[in-house]
Amino acid sequence: MLAGYGTVTPNRRTAILRAALASFEEHGFEAATIEDVRRRSGASIGSIYHHFSGKEQLAGALYVDVLAGYQDGLLAALDGHPGACAGVRAVVEHHVAWVVAHPAEARFLLGGRPAAAESGLRAANRAFFARVTAWLDGHVAAGAVVAAPFDVFHALWLGPAQEWSRHWLSDRAPTPPDQATPLLADAAWAALSKEIP
Repeated sequence: MLAGYGTVTPNRRTAILRAALASFEEHGFEAATIEDVRRRSGASIGSIYHHFSGKEQLAGALYVDVLAGYQDGLLAALDGHPGACAGVRAVVEHHVAWVVAHPAEARFLLGGRPAAAESGLRAANRAFFARVTAWLDGHVAAGAVVAAPFDVFHALWLGPAQEWSRHWLSDRAPTPPDQATPLLADAAWAALSKEIP
């Protein structure tokens, strides 16, 4: 036990992050308070400030953790689907399924990257994009998918799914996920495939 901080455990940190997500979801970042996070998490103020130096750092850590969970699932989708078509479709399927299963987390990510997340994202993103790029480069070299700058490739791959997700998260998507997903996966493969129809 650290003096003045209570018991410091990974579970306490997770509870604080979950409480912060709930508070940001209910009140918005500006109106959310550390006191509300304390009440929801059951942590002491000292414990919160042991892990995070303030609300901005709490939001940054939450962003990094949520994005890491999303990225882990995307990499698992690629690892489980080494073929070009299967991998492209699996990533779209993962994206939609993750958004549907984690709407509060998805809304938080779509709300914009907190400045306090930048340092925590650098190493994680470097490893993540290295693996995705290696997968893509192999399929570009094999002539299975189009060659494009990564930002363009990403927009072609997940842009439609991301747009549908925004509508779904704001209750403006009348098409249910199980019907939207195959259409979005088809569109991604049609945009990225080098096959001639």
